[in-house]
This record gives sequence, C-alpha cells and structure tokens, in this order.
Amino acid sequence: MGEATHIETKTGLERRRYPRAEFGGLVAIESEGKLFTANVAEVSEGGLSLEAGWLPDAEQVTVRLPLRGRHGAVDHCALRGSVVRRRGEMVGVKFAKLLPRHRLQLRDYVWRSRPHY
Repeated sequence: MGEATHIETKTGLERRRYPRAEFGGLVAIESEGKLFTANVAEVSEGGLSLEAGWLPDAEQVTVRLPLRGRHGAVDHCALRGSVVRRRGEMVGVKFAKLLPRHRLQLRDYVWRSRPHY
C-alpha cells in the first residue's frame, strides 16, 4: 500500500496511488450546508471523480456513497473530502481521513469491480 500504480493512458503514463473502479451512479453531496446529487464516474480508496463542475476548487464536501458493508447490507458511507482537480464538468474529490471500515468497503468495491484474469 502507498506505492503508485502506473497506468498507460492515451496521453502517456499516469501515476495513481490506488486502483480505481467505475461506479456509474448518483450520490448525495453536501456542500456548505446544502444537499445536491451528482453522478460518480470512478471511485478509489483515495477519492472519486464526479460530474459536478459547479463545485468550486478546494470546496469541502461530504459524499454519501452507497457501499456494501458486512454481511452484504448497503451502508451509505459519509465520506469527507475536497475538490482537488477538474476537467470540464468532471471534478476530482480527494478523501480526507477515512474510517477503517470505509477504507475496507472502498477497497472491496474496487477489487470486486476490476477484471480478474
């Protein structure tokens, strides 16, 4: 853990600390006391990308991400983070410190979503 993953993209080699998985669903986002929804494209232990170009840079947000918990029940994890990058309408949110169970739920989701050959 902590070692960068090298991913080949159309524009060259990209370094990522955590593997990502597609998410493709709406989530609730709380920002400045207001509640919004946005579509999440990808998720990892470090953060997520979502269609929320209206969020300002460095904005502190809480994302309510539905992830499977123990015994298969859905847990709407409240994950705090901040907007750290943008590309058009897509913004990248980097998570602040995660609870251990949320880190495990994210890791499990990514592992289950990736192809295993």
